Amino acid sequence: MSKRIGDLGQIEAVSFLEKRGYRILHQNIRLGHLEADILAIRDRLLVIVEVKSSTQFLTTKQFIQRISKAQFARLQAMGSFYVHRISEVEELRIDLVGVYLNQKNSQVSHLVDISLYI
Repeated sequence: MSKRIGDLGQIEAVSFLEKRGYRILHQNIRLGHLEADILAIRDRLLVIVEVKSSTQFLTTKQFIQRISKAQFARLQAMGSFYVHRISEVEELRIDLVGVYLNQKNSQVSHLVDISLYI
């Protein structure tokens, strides 16, 4: 996947989340070897969001398969670091936003709490 496709997918994901009441704290954040696409807050919940973009239509299952157990563990580690440092949050959740980009429009799917699927 090209960086351009990834960047466009992230723009779509941020817009999607903001329209649903998420407050975006950071994008493309790095902490040592850890990285996350989006850190957001909603209802005292810190949400680490992994964004997967594609120009081919993928099912939710196919988007999930693009996240390895090791990557999920890194997302959890990043979330654990921040959940204890941001006073307005009480819990942590890791979500996946899959973005299908085609020439006419985009389709966004939001999978809440991917720990149930990894």
